[in-house]
Amino acid sequence: MRIKASRIANLTDARYFAAREVSYLGFCLEEGRAHFIEPGVMRAIREWVEGPRVVGEFEHSPAEVVREAASFFALDAVEVSRLELLPELAGLEVLLRLSSVEGPEAVAAAWAQAQPYATCLLVELTPESAREAMQTSSVTDAWQQVCAQVPVLLDAPLPAEDLATLLRAVQPAGFAVSGSDEERPGFKSFEEIDALFEALGYF
Repeated sequence: MRIKASRIANLTDARYFAAREVSYLGFCLEEGRAHFIEPGVMRAIREWVEGPRVVGEFEHSPAEVVREAASFFALDAVEVSRLELLPELAGLEVLLRLSSVEGPEAVAAAWAQAQPYATCLLVELTPESAREAMQTSSVTDAWQQVCAQVPVLLDAPLPAEDLATLLRAVQPAGFAVSGSDEERPGFKSFEEIDALFEALGYF
């Protein structure tokens, strides 16, 4: 299962997720966003971790800025939120983020347009749509069908046990989690994410 750790802003998160052998470490490289990481800090973090593919996260930047950042930071992949940018990013490994998705039909429609440019879709669910996917059999079946055909990484705001249940139910290619602030320099609790990995059998 592919796992993406998003919005990494400190070495503590980066080392934790690298030790968990996640597939991707994502860094917000777009100035003005809440989780923006200074280039020097991002470069320093990269020197301390090995294994995951390094992803630059962008939401509003034009394609030329994304390409320049991919080259400057030697990124393994980029994540964007705008479908229309994909043809301009041909040749890069691209993750397309879909926000507040209400159902699997929207995911299938986006994938039909995203091919052949995107590697996978990072799908943000609302709490309501996530619970419906978990609790309503017809919706669960629809998600299973889409996830069997589309490389989907789910990002759902659920407690660890519920998220593990959702992932087992719909069987996506993987899932996304987010970094957070340190409680003090070099220290933070990972109890919630530990619970998720344990529920999924990642020890």
